[in-house]
Amino acid sequence: MPIKKIDGGYFLDERPWGSKGKRIQKKFVTKAEAQRYLNYVVTNGEQKPWTKQKEDKRRLSDLIDKWYEVHGQTYTDPESSKRKLDAIAVALNNPIASQLTPKAYSEYRGKRLESGVKPKTANNDLTLLKGVYNKLISLKDIGYPNPIANVEKIKVQEQELAFLTHEDITKLFKAIEGARHPNLDIVTKICLSTGARISEACGLHGSHVIKSGNTYKVTFVNTKGKKNRSVPISQSLYEEIPKKTGPLFTDCRKAFERAINRAGIQLPDGQCTHVMRHTFASHFMMNGGNILVLQKVLGHAKIEQTMIYAHFAPSHYEDAVRLNPLAKYN
Repeated sequence: MPIKKIDGGYFLDERPWGSKGKRIQKKFVTKAEAQRYLNYVVTNGEQKPWTKQKEDKRRLSDLIDKWYEVHGQTYTDPESSKRKLDAIAVALNNPIASQLTPKAYSEYRGKRLESGVKPKTANNDLTLLKGVYNKLISLKDIGYPNPIANVEKIKVQEQELAFLTHEDITKLFKAIEGARHPNLDIVTKICLSTGARISEACGLHGSHVIKSGNTYKVTFVNTKGKKNRSVPISQSLYEEIPKKTGPLFTDCRKAFERAINRAGIQLPDGQCTHVMRHTFASHFMMNGGNILVLQKVLGHAKIEQTMIYAHFAPSHYEDAVRLNPLAKYN
């Protein structure tokens, strides 16, 4: 970090224009003052002789195009990410990328929130745009600090994840009986049995369904975490899955949403397509499952992602009594 806390204030020590550029060292009373000074120097000193660098006049859209060329194409849905970034650039009047300010971005975000955009969506957009700058900085394509690095995410109240009860599941399969989509029943069973995202289940191929001796499993590819994962399944489920080469199913996300509505199941906004994944994880923990096993089954990179289901464990609260420091004392 270029700004470090010291006794009596903060110390700025940075080479904004690379290792061969001018080094800035200065002491400030507050961190905010140090950051403002750094931003001022970067914005106003690009063309000074001592920087030994030409001012970067590329616009935000140019940086987005470059990011997409060198990195963005590796995203799970690169076209969608590119469209979002292009829309942000247009809304910001496509400024010179180095001159975008935290104030300008915050004002743009404020207008978006007033128009009805949800805070979580606004946070995702901020993360995406910050990532453009950070990636190009890491590749040394741009030689100035991320201009929106200090824009903070909006604090969002954590929403409880909805899951289906046994009664809900019965209603759901009853509603599925009247569905026109030929794959909806088996895709739903796969998701509830493995914790798969519905898009992962719909993307299964014949080669992903494996029988080895008396064991059966499915392997999900093209996952959100970009890692293949294999999950055991029962023999009965294996026998219901079509046996053919190539893709097994067509997309049935819309058909699932309609089935949820027909079943009269009320879910929080935005949780419909993930409710089967949450249902698997919640019941897994309620039935005494191991949180580390659940992490592997769901494909979470960090255990913190899986810990949102820990409170469903039967012993979740009992352990507070059994393991507290006064338990043996008493």
